[in-house]
Amino acid sequence: MLIQVMTMRVLFVCLFVVNHVVVQIAQEIKGDNLARELDKVADSVGWSFLQNEYNNLRYRETNIDGQNRVREIAGKIGGRMIEVDNALKKLKEAVEEDQLSSIEAPQDCCVDGNYQENIRFRTQVSEANFCYSKPSYVIGNNIRYPSTKVLEAMKTNLNVKHLQFQYIGLKSGLYINYPATKLTDCDAYDPRFRPYYVSTTTSTPRDVVVVVETSASIRGEYLFEAKHAALTVMESMGVNDRFGLVVFNDIAKTLVGCYENQLVPVTSATKKSMREFLTSQIGEGGANYAAALRKAFMFFKSSTEGLTRDQILLFVTDGGNSGGNPLEVIRDENQALQNRVLINTYGLGTRLSTDDVNLLRNMADQTLNSDSYGHIKRGKIFSNLTSSSLREKMGTFYDDFSVPLSDSPTYTQPYKDFFINESIITGCLPVTLNAAFTGVVCADVLVSELVAEILYLKQDEISYAFIMDGEERTLVHPLLPDPRDVTGKEQNINNIYNFETSGDVFEVINSMKKGLDGNRTLQKSIIETRGQTYFDGDSQRIITANFYWTPIVAPGSNLSLCIVMEQNSDLGKIDALLQPLDGDFLYHRWDLNQWPAPFCKHFSRYATQAKSTVKLTPDAFKEASSYTGITETEVRVRQYKEYLSGDLFTNPGLKASAIQSIRLTYPMERFWTTTSREEAPYLVWRYVATQDGVMRVYPGVRLTDDYDYKLRPWYHRTVSQKSVNVISAPYEDSWGSGRVISLTKTILQGLNGKKIEAVIGTDFSLYYFKQMIEDIYPICTNKTKYNCILIDNSGFLVMHPFFIETTSPLEGQIHITYLEGRISRSLISKEIMYKQPCRDTENKKEQITYRVKLPQSSSNGIVDSLEGYELRPVNGSNVFLILKQRGLNDEDRCCTSEYFTSPSSIKCGSGRCTCLCYEDLLFDECKNEYTNMDGFVPCSPQLPTLRSVSTPEEDKTRNLPTCFPTDCSCRKTERECFRTSGCSWCTSSNEGYLVNGFCDLKEICPSQQCIKDDCSPKCCGPECKQSSQSKGNVGLYVGVAVGVCVLITIVITVAVFFVRKRNSDGLDNPKHNTYLEPTSGIDMTHISTIENDSYHTTPTEQDSYHTIPDSHFGYMNGNSNARTNMETS
Repeated sequence: MLIQVMTMRVLFVCLFVVNHVVVQIAQEIKGDNLARELDKVADSVGWSFLQNEYNNLRYRETNIDGQNRVREIAGKIGGRMIEVDNALKKLKEAVEEDQLSSIEAPQDCCVDGNYQENIRFRTQVSEANFCYSKPSYVIGNNIRYPSTKVLEAMKTNLNVKHLQFQYIGLKSGLYINYPATKLTDCDAYDPRFRPYYVSTTTSTPRDVVVVVETSASIRGEYLFEAKHAALTVMESMGVNDRFGLVVFNDIAKTLVGCYENQLVPVTSATKKSMREFLTSQIGEGGANYAAALRKAFMFFKSSTEGLTRDQILLFVTDGGNSGGNPLEVIRDENQALQNRVLINTYGLGTRLSTDDVNLLRNMADQTLNSDSYGHIKRGKIFSNLTSSSLREKMGTFYDDFSVPLSDSPTYTQPYKDFFINESIITGCLPVTLNAAFTGVVCADVLVSELVAEILYLKQDEISYAFIMDGEERTLVHPLLPDPRDVTGKEQNINNIYNFETSGDVFEVINSMKKGLDGNRTLQKSIIETRGQTYFDGDSQRIITANFYWTPIVAPGSNLSLCIVMEQNSDLGKIDALLQPLDGDFLYHRWDLNQWPAPFCKHFSRYATQAKSTVKLTPDAFKEASSYTGITETEVRVRQYKEYLSGDLFTNPGLKASAIQSIRLTYPMERFWTTTSREEAPYLVWRYVATQDGVMRVYPGVRLTDDYDYKLRPWYHRTVSQKSVNVISAPYEDSWGSGRVISLTKTILQGLNGKKIEAVIGTDFSLYYFKQMIEDIYPICTNKTKYNCILIDNSGFLVMHPFFIETTSPLEGQIHITYLEGRISRSLISKEIMYKQPCRDTENKKEQITYRVKLPQSSSNGIVDSLEGYELRPVNGSNVFLILKQRGLNDEDRCCTSEYFTSPSSIKCGSGRCTCLCYEDLLFDECKNEYTNMDGFVPCSPQLPTLRSVSTPEEDKTRNLPTCFPTDCSCRKTERECFRTSGCSWCTSSNEGYLVNGFCDLKEICPSQQCIKDDCSPKCCGPECKQSSQSKGNVGLYVGVAVGVCVLITIVITVAVFFVRKRNSDGLDNPKHNTYLEPTSGIDMTHISTIENDSYHTTPTEQDSYHTIPDSHFGYMNGNSNARTNMETS
């Protein structure tokens, strides 16, 4: 017995040494071991294989002629604007020739019709008809409509691809829309109040001041309608117009602040402020006309550009002047302005006396003014107006009889279309009937189609391009929201100097404003997104840049284009044309071409195991507009395939470089279906995306039709961190593969190349990644004492116990400041993690993100014994490894906001360690500009969200086998389970109760929690057969079990008897008392952990995550070094 006791003690001591000494030595972890394993993951998806393919190519460098390139792009954009001009003139001619000859009303836009979904218009339309609407206050039986001649002109205009809806707005308030579609709010919609209509009525910008009485006599419905009419005028203002608002009773009031004494542009911010101010007014007191007019003229006197603008005052009252002589005020104030101001008066209601009406008429006629101070502009009086007619009369305040009948279209600034929420501009021409202005014909133009060459510039070819008008307003710029973004909002802050901040750029801007062309070399800071702006922030680099600019020549255009190229940049082209290979192109549309078997279900996707599929984006085409917004057909897909195979000689529009990319990436298919699938079955997806608009993915699946990887954070995150393994934060895969992590890496152009040709990537399970880390670093399994954490170089958590423990979906990234306040503060104090601000231009905020970077003096990492952690770089990647000693204050947080809260809605606190957050910036709403432009770097806009529509595949995947092995139930350990992408280790029921871990399909427990009621292990192979046989022998087994139990009971009884007898015989013998001694001095808490932890199996040098294990896998290559090199922190 003594020997047994001593043996047990020696064992306990050995385990204690292993657990406390070896582990303590292991506390200094090295990132190189994980770096090597990440390289293996990259190679398992084919990074080295594909990079070698590109290394074997010969490239021919070609210089880019910037001046010719800018003229070429400007010519294409100008050509599209000429097409718009021709379409508008064709429609104008049709309307004027038709003379509104039809008395038969067309389809009513406000009722349901026979409409079909249309990919071009992104809504249900009928291209066979137009429809009409009119506001409720437009009445009468003599309304006339356009005939089929006008309809045929509209149909012909559909040949202009970048045109959207066409419409006619008439002076009567009638509105014609083509194609016909279901509209909303028809009773209130009046085309005469819209900026596109109003801006066509003049070529001169306007200053408009509305004066509204708010006395006690105008309360109720009249006050409501007066407010509504004032807001209608404000909404009708064009981009060059300015607005002022005065309310009065006994005293005159304006909005406070900068609004008190200056006219303001009509932006979303000023409209919001005006609306809130007007809504807050109540009817009380008298009506002091003189005070109101003095306040109104103050706005006109503050204008420094009054001589070049139309200045109009709109005065609303229900009568009963109670203070001063308004005619004298008009005389004194307007004569000081050379009688520039025109006054319209509006008498509301039936209580107006004759004296009230006469006074309003004299105010409009300015009867006390003298022509010697300047020509008097006589206004109009509208008296005895009902509440319903006031809005119509005020909304059409402009003088219809002086409309300039221009032959060139008038264009609006970009705004969000009602149907598609993409950015459009509207071009309009005035229409005359009987030589008098009758209305406007207009057409919407998709900005993304108009400027397609700019949106799809190849990054290595041109750094970026922008378009501005003669008023310094920016139409397109990489720092403006993408015009395709369906979730963005309209951009009001668009002055070019918000985005072009180089010191000498004003010379370029001034030349562009004058419509000149030229070129100049400047030092330029290039801002490029690192992923998601509010999370990853931007990167900056200083380059010597060549600016090339030229005007965009077209009727109605005052636009200029500028392209910016890095000096001495050239274009690398592959020297030889690659020959087609059989089967190198299988298009991703299973509905438009035949896929080869075997078919399978890859999580929720219909897939083919035999091939990879190819998705083309607009970058793959010579003319991006020949691909976007066009319905793909079997014929078109057949053309792609036949041209690529050499069976068709007519190119369907593909770039030569895209064809090369299809052929260059084809060898990846064989690699993925053989080597990668065998050596790395844990990979969920394998994909490569080239700069030329070619994406190849395995298993072959269908992507959404408008999928464009260049608009995805993972692509930008990889491109901005060239040549390193870029690891993403974990996320929930929308295609059903659970909680995954992505690894992506750039493919460069040839040997020692600096230009990016492609990005290759893969996804794998978060839980597999956890296993990988624990096998590389055994200390990570000691969860009672340590946490192993990974963060990326923006401070976001890549691996953390929270991701493993939580059963709630991961709705986004989580920053280290949310979960590790102690470490965050330490990193900030050491200036390893620091804030990176940028100016969110449209939202008037300074947005804060973080960067993590080790100083040169600590390039191998740091150890902070006080805070109990160490941080090591994982070289060749974007992540850092942290080993943290668990402590009492582990719940400490810098950021107390809810997880997944957008940083744009979190105000920064006062401490150094805060959430990702924002600070407000000083902004002058009235001038629509920042108070201080110095020292701020603009943020990149959020990456756009496109209007994607996924095709349902449930019917196609029903009853299909999975693309991965289905032997999950045969995998008896957690590490074996996660070795296959389709398996998951189930640890809790759908109600959250813990269960004994077992392996099952990922669709059963995608995040280790069962989502079905049955949460129990399944039988495997022979087990299932034994289980079936056992059902027929229940009685036999029960009998045998009872017999065995009886025998065991007898044996135990006899053994106990002899043991007790022996103990009683030797009770006084001290040699037999040692087993009673306590084991004090040895910590038993971790012994059971080590004995029962399957991760502490003996490693073999042959085992790796990239070879097939016989039954389970142990430590990875090089792990013995990792263990011996660990030192006490």
